[in-house]
Amino acid sequence: MSKQETSTPAVGAAKNEKAEKPKKFTKKTEALIILLSVAFSFTLFFFPAADIFMGNQREFIVSFKTAAVPMLLTALTGAAALIVLLNLLLLIWKPLYTFVSRLLFGTMLAGYLQALLLNGRMVSLTGADAKYNDHSFSTIMNMVIFITVSVLPLILSILGKLLPKNKLLHLGDGMAIPYISAVVLIMQFAGTMSSFATADFSKYNKQYTSYLSYKPAMSLSEEGNIVVFLTDRLDSNWMDDMLDKYPEVNEKLDGFTFYQNNVAHSTSTFPSVPQMLTMNLYDGQEWADYISKSWEGDTVSKILTKNGYDANLLIDSLTTYGSIGQLEGQCANICECSKDDFHINYLGEGGIVPTMTRLSLSRLAPYSFKSDITNGLGADLSSRFVVYDSEIEDQVPMTVGAASDIAYYDYLRSHGLNADNDNKTFTFTHLNGFHDTNRDIIDLYDKDEPTSNLATGRGDFEILFEYFQQMKELGVYDNSTIIIMGDHGRAPVEIEKEHKDGLDSAITTGILIKPAGSASGPLEINSTAELSNDFFGASIIDYAGLDYKELCKPYGDYYTDYPGYSYREIYENDLHVDRYMQTYLWGGYGKVTYKTLYKITGNARDFDNWEAQPDHE
Repeated sequence: MSKQETSTPAVGAAKNEKAEKPKKFTKKTEALIILLSVAFSFTLFFFPAADIFMGNQREFIVSFKTAAVPMLLTALTGAAALIVLLNLLLLIWKPLYTFVSRLLFGTMLAGYLQALLLNGRMVSLTGADAKYNDHSFSTIMNMVIFITVSVLPLILSILGKLLPKNKLLHLGDGMAIPYISAVVLIMQFAGTMSSFATADFSKYNKQYTSYLSYKPAMSLSEEGNIVVFLTDRLDSNWMDDMLDKYPEVNEKLDGFTFYQNNVAHSTSTFPSVPQMLTMNLYDGQEWADYISKSWEGDTVSKILTKNGYDANLLIDSLTTYGSIGQLEGQCANICECSKDDFHINYLGEGGIVPTMTRLSLSRLAPYSFKSDITNGLGADLSSRFVVYDSEIEDQVPMTVGAASDIAYYDYLRSHGLNADNDNKTFTFTHLNGFHDTNRDIIDLYDKDEPTSNLATGRGDFEILFEYFQQMKELGVYDNSTIIIMGDHGRAPVEIEKEHKDGLDSAITTGILIKPAGSASGPLEINSTAELSNDFFGASIIDYAGLDYKELCKPYGDYYTDYPGYSYREIYENDLHVDRYMQTYLWGGYGKVTYKTLYKITGNARDFDNWEAQPDHE
């Protein structure tokens, strides 16, 4: 036999063996890699985040375009990186490629199903633990479903190797994963495009260039002003104690009357303050939904603005408003900062990409992981999307606290009030007041005074006295209406159910009023007038000389027989109006838990006059 004859069978066998060896890079594998990578990356970085943004535009301080472009670029970059990674794994070791690709597919599918079908218990972000991980049966089952879906493609792939003749187990080796990935991608794209088509972007194009400013709020009018200082947690009994301990306060509150029989509608800053300013009763909605709806209505500042007033709001974004955009058209102290003063934070800590990715993950993850993902994200989650390159001197801090009180006091002293405004003014300033003990605030009054809530409140009153002195020097004190009030009193103390349902003592909230034109003299005390923070909106409209009966709507289910009482109407006519207080359990910006609604008749300081309303929740 010739050499040619003996070598031919070997060469033929080698060719057959080479032909039978499966190729690593085929159209099917490349289709799987590309479609899976794109679907996974856009599911993680773009679609959920974009939907969250479009549904909550008011809660972000940048426009959608500003956020969408870096999110889109991140999704494209992530897809490209995954395509390269999976191809490398396929080249290096196919089993590793199979393991990673099937796990990525399963995780993407589990996240998509979670966002689409299993997020029924999502709440608004609180800035604290949302307590999703409560180990309830539903939470455990949610985790089981998520893990099962995540690992199912990998398990099927392993079983396919063990049972090679079972065609069902080999679906992942064909076009099933690319097809399903494409379907997930298309469905999310369609949903996002639908949201995009119905979203109104016109109101929020340039929010990030706006801020609340001290400067316009310092300009008063010689024609008349309404000035409100909300000192947080001004309990009526604490006000009694302060007047006893610091008797000079009585003299400094020139022309004021302290109404001891006043109540707040709520027992916490939210919803007390937005209810007062918007005249929209809170009835248990999510924080963001309630805030958004409230500022769209006929608010106190909107009514005054339409009637020729300049309305200045120095308020807290965490409890009272979500974004500057909500205040447009009704707030005179919104200012634009120069583009040279800031830059957009895309990738830094708290920037657009990391924060929006966390929001996306919060929607995709099972409940057991949501708390860790959202912890620290609150209503001001976008506050670091914009970084100011230099300090803006007149910028009002977004959050009310001792530091913001000091900042306000420093600005007031360094720049001062003026009486140059051509329009009458309404100014609402939220101070931290009695809420916390703070040495810096106490030092405004006396550096040797021991630390206490009472001493902190006394220190905060030094800010008011500085303001009043400047008003007197300008000659606008006498013709201005000034109100000092709390948003709520002490926190309610719930006692054990075996004793009694409800509170262990009456809660009253301090309010002091100096109407324009009131006689000069030391503080007067009124213990009988039956006032409520529910009547704040109507009262401001009344002090402005407008028809509050026409302009103020009924306050929820209460007082429906009358379109709004005013303080002046009550104390001048000795009216006796049933008032209401709703106690709450509230730990953030999710849905508030109602406890008890009380109807108060007569003297609110006597808890026997409080009647719990049955079946009200």
